[in-house]
Amino acid sequence: MRARPSRTGRVLAAGALVAGAWALSHAGLAAVRQDAAPQPVAVPLPTRPPDGAIVLMDEKEDTLKANWFRRGSKEPAAWEVSPDGAATTPEHPKQHDITSREEFGDSYVHLEFRCPADGDGKPIGSGNSGVGLQGRYEVQILNSYGQQPEAHQCGALYSQKAPRVIASRKAGEWQTYDIVFRAPRFDADGKVTEQARATVFQNGIVVQNNEAFNGPTGIQYGDFPGEVKAGPMVLQGDHERVSYRNIWVVPLS
Repeated sequence: MRARPSRTGRVLAAGALVAGAWALSHAGLAAVRQDAAPQPVAVPLPTRPPDGAIVLMDEKEDTLKANWFRRGSKEPAAWEVSPDGAATTPEHPKQHDITSREEFGDSYVHLEFRCPADGDGKPIGSGNSGVGLQGRYEVQILNSYGQQPEAHQCGALYSQKAPRVIASRKAGEWQTYDIVFRAPRFDADGKVTEQARATVFQNGIVVQNNEAFNGPTGIQYGDFPGEVKAGPMVLQGDHERVSYRNIWVVPLS
């Protein structure tokens, strides 16, 4: 059984990481705040899990199976893990979402993804996928290189809020998401008093700055009803063969 650091240890270990991310976020935003059309400002963020992080995906197939279910079941995730450590949804018709075994509330999430391309760098499909925080709030993944910010493009709070800028790299290149997620708050009767919020860095560029979700985005389907204090992460794998690697979470609550 994997040893878990204490809540205090996790929060203290994450403190410098989150504080640094916020400082860099606001330093970058200060440089563009007066512009009518904000320009991307990349900041350096860690790719290796810090002390206190929970590693959900690395280069090992055993880690994938230990930490993820096939959505809608308790079966281990059946995504393919290639020699380079990338986990990719199977070919049609075996595609499926996966959900983390562990549930999270407030958290710092790091993950890397790659939209598919052929050997000449030509995109294969649209690279459509998404990261479902608590199984309910999707940060969109799409091959959006060269596109305009819209609520369905990469970096969007899906169908709700367009990214500030398009920070996407070309299909076939690895990209990063670093997400500071704040879970919804509830009163004593279980009513939502504050919506879930997220700051999203894509490739080190702030694409969502402490933005509120307008409730669940649709990725919850029927198996994650309502809103909750803690829930699993969902990786959308029922569309196209987007690859993932190096996923870790620092719980903040």
